[in-house]
Amino acid sequence: MAFLLSTTSFASALLDVTPSNKTQFLALIKDKQGNYKAKEGDDAVCQNASFSLIKEPTQGFSLGTLIDFSDLHNGTQVKKIPHFCVVSSKLKYFVNGIVRTKRYFRCENEDDNGSTTEDLRFKDNGNITYTLSKPDVSCVFEKQ
Repeated sequence: MAFLLSTTSFASALLDVTPSNKTQFLALIKDKQGNYKAKEGDDAVCQNASFSLIKEPTQGFSLGTLIDFSDLHNGTQVKKIPHFCVVSSKLKYFVNGIVRTKRYFRCENEDDNGSTTEDLRFKDNGNITYTLSKPDVSCVFEKQ
C-alpha cells in the first residue's frame, strides 16, 4: 500500500511544471539561441531579434536589446540604484522558462513605489512567449 501511495505521489509530481535550478535553465537556453521573428505583439519590445547568451559580467541572455536577462542570480537580489532607495529582483527558474519580479522603492516619493513581473517561456513548437505586467506587454516570437 505504501508503494502505491509513493508511486502515485511521484507520478502527480511529474505532471506539474516544477521549478528547476539555474544550471538546468542555462542548459535549456543554450539550445534556444538563434534569430526570432516577432509573430504577435504591438509593443516596441515585440520586434525581430536575436536570442543569445551573455556571459559577462554574469551569465544570462537577451532577446534583442529590450528584453534583457543578463544578470541571472539565485533567489532575491537587492541593489541600490540612483533615485531609488532599493530595487529587488527575484528570479524563478522553470523547466520551460523564467519569471523575474522586480520591486522598487523610491526614497523621495513613496507613492511611486511599485513592482513589475516578466515571464519568458519556451514553447514546444519553437516559439518564445514574453509578457510584462507594467506596462502590459505580450509578445510571441517564432524561431527562424
